[in-house]
Amino acid sequence: MVMPKLYWTAVKQMDKAIDILQQHGVIVHQALQLNEDEEDFLEDLAMHGGIQQFARDPILVIGDRLIETAMYAPNRRKERFAIRRTLADRLLQMNANVFSIPEPLPYPEGENGFPPGAYLEGGDVFILGKDIYVGVTGNASSPAGIKCLQAILGPEYQVHTVRLSQNFLHLDCVLATPSSGLAIVCREGFIDGLPDFLSSWSLIEVSAKNAEEKLATNVLVLDEETTIVAEETPDVADALKKAGQRVITTPFWAVYLFGGAFRWWHHPLIRSGGSPPPI
Repeated sequence: MVMPKLYWTAVKQMDKAIDILQQHGVIVHQALQLNEDEEDFLEDLAMHGGIQQFARDPILVIGDRLIETAMYAPNRRKERFAIRRTLADRLLQMNANVFSIPEPLPYPEGENGFPPGAYLEGGDVFILGKDIYVGVTGNASSPAGIKCLQAILGPEYQVHTVRLSQNFLHLDCVLATPSSGLAIVCREGFIDGLPDFLSSWSLIEVSAKNAEEKLATNVLVLDEETTIVAEETPDVADALKKAGQRVITTPFWAVYLFGGAFRWWHHPLIRSGGSPPPI
């Protein structure tokens, strides 16, 4: 109602991206709408309603585990309810283990650090085999949330903390891993320099301006050779092509004006290659 032209442009761009995924054999599940009771969850701490187009953050799929996260912003904590209903039948049919990070206390976002509780958001989490990298900007995931994730995953996985500039929301605002040995990075986002695992990788670098304004690192990796990139970031597309990637571009500017791009917009339930999670 506030910005109908922008909203419907974003819808068309997302629909076009869904068509691309389906053309490549991907089964797409679109989250059900929040119902009235779900929209009212924690309404006294945040605006009415909620956003649903960024499914990366409220859940995590790692191995055979589906983890409901704990969002920092109170108005985003309701997002998991619609996803829970969307996946309910599928979860009953599959050999999946479902976990939930403890719900944070009903406090508003803190101005001086995190309110009490453990916070974890999917945009901060990168899965590289048995090594899990989690970004901490002070805007989303917290050290306590990272401890919860390690406890859920157990000794089979090693969870690593990556300290990031507060200018960015999540780790995927400054990092993408299109294939093993190739990464897209925004160096300015990393307080302690790039993580050690990137030392031998080929790097495509983007500016802080493009990382913040166009979410240039926020791409959708279809497979080791194919990446979907926003049409509005041609430099990234060209660099990926030079690195040997097959690149698909499509408009996404209206979506990232809502605060998220391709990686935030989707969450894989099954990854082919290696040991796909049976979610």
